[in-house]
Amino acid sequence: MTKTISTFINFSFAALMMVTALAYPFWSMTDWPKAYELVPSAATVYIEETKIPEEVTWTGNQVVAKLYRLSEENIPIEVNGRLFQYESEVKQFQSTVPLNALYKKQIELNETGNVAKIIFTLQ
Repeated sequence: MTKTISTFINFSFAALMMVTALAYPFWSMTDWPKAYELVPSAATVYIEETKIPEEVTWTGNQVVAKLYRLSEENIPIEVNGRLFQYESEVKQFQSTVPLNALYKKQIELNETGNVAKIIFTLQ
């Protein structure tokens, strides 16, 4: 090769290395911190703000499932004014409970502090 071509190749290589050297810190300052946020480590602390609802609502499906556990717990359950005390009442009147509705749960306690009745009211 001639000296001119050799000098041109050396100059091109040096220019490419210079551009790469200047681009690397800029690229690492912009992209890499985002990538490091996704990598969990012992020093990583996750702060997740969760809001606990003041009042938990029940769906109609959950209320019906609770009615089917009536015989296990022996606690009467009132749903929208209808009292369910026996398994036969659950089988006969479960269709009166709308499955997509939301219900608020309230627990009545007796004088000894045991659960006397569970009340579900439609919201």
